[in-house]
Amino acid sequence: MPSPTDFLELLQAHQELVLANALLLGEFPSPSGGEEDRIKFLAERFSTLQDVSIDEQGNLQAIIPGKNPNFNVLIAAHADTLLTNKADQRLTINVGPESITGPGMADNTIGLATLATIPDLFEKLGIQPEANLILLAHTKSQNSHDLAGLRFFLENFKRPIHAGLVLEGITLGRLNHSCLGMVQADVICRVHQEPGTRWEAAENAMIIMHRIIRRILEIPIPQEPRTSVILGSLRAGKTFNRPPELARLKLEIRSEEPGKAREIRYQISDILDEISSETASDCSITFPALRKPGGIPFNHPLVAAAREVQEELGLKTTTGPSYSDLSILIEHEIPALTIGLTTATNLNESDETVALPPLLTGLAQVFGILQSVDTLESILAI
Repeated sequence: MPSPTDFLELLQAHQELVLANALLLGEFPSPSGGEEDRIKFLAERFSTLQDVSIDEQGNLQAIIPGKNPNFNVLIAAHADTLLTNKADQRLTINVGPESITGPGMADNTIGLATLATIPDLFEKLGIQPEANLILLAHTKSQNSHDLAGLRFFLENFKRPIHAGLVLEGITLGRLNHSCLGMVQADVICRVHQEPGTRWEAAENAMIIMHRIIRRILEIPIPQEPRTSVILGSLRAGKTFNRPPELARLKLEIRSEEPGKAREIRYQISDILDEISSETASDCSITFPALRKPGGIPFNHPLVAAAREVQEELGLKTTTGPSYSDLSILIEHEIPALTIGLTTATNLNESDETVALPPLLTGLAQVFGILQSVDTLESILAI
């Protein structure tokens, strides 16, 4: 049975497979809800596998059959990026000796490319896993879609899933095994100005939003359990000489304490009601995404096995909670981990760049963890 370092050596000859997939996938714009071209490409890659299908949400699934037909492990990667390009446009990807650059390459083209490469690598290494490996490229994970694709898959998949592994492009060494409670809030303040109103007499949505922000920052935030309110985006106004009629604030509340994010959410709603009535403005709030805290403990056998793999590969393990794809698996009580595959720079920029030398270690990590999961069959498949 190969060790993680054995996998690292065996995969040396096959790194170009994941690089080729990353290059081809990276050329397809894949905004959330517009992943069709990537999904069609992957469906062709998976055509020789079992149960290849695309569901109503556009998710692609395929199965690498294992030796035990009753043991199922999910490997998932989200297919969308934060791009806003039209689906019929082609992106420019640049490949160098040490890196590959392009929009969305780290999040999550390289994760999706790894998913695409796993069947070929199992075949070339001559290995059949113990578990059935359910490969999932899921859609609509970003922004207001709130992981709709993954939610739909888990609500409708008929087989039991005994463990899950979420592939993210970054950062190599991460090991998420739990999820923070999280609320995303979209706050809009609107005022109504009469035509011809002098600028000094007009209502100003930016000033009202500033008042809202000041009140939000006055909310007591506990240090333990860890809790934070992140003010992520503020937009208002269009020109120099007219007070803005609309201001928009996007923020995120995170907490390890069950119910704390929801509690702060209600406090912010009360602040908006109060300021709206005092200023005769129209202040509203919506919640694009919600997460419950949870996960598996640090000493869970799955976490321990993954830590051993990372240690053998010389990686410095960084544990901590996540608040993305992993949270949906946690909601469905599936023991699961999120891992990173390489390192990156210029995140969320058009020249987002991932490093190629660490990627081989990232691939070896995937195979080492999957092999360790096979040894946990009697614990997980109960």
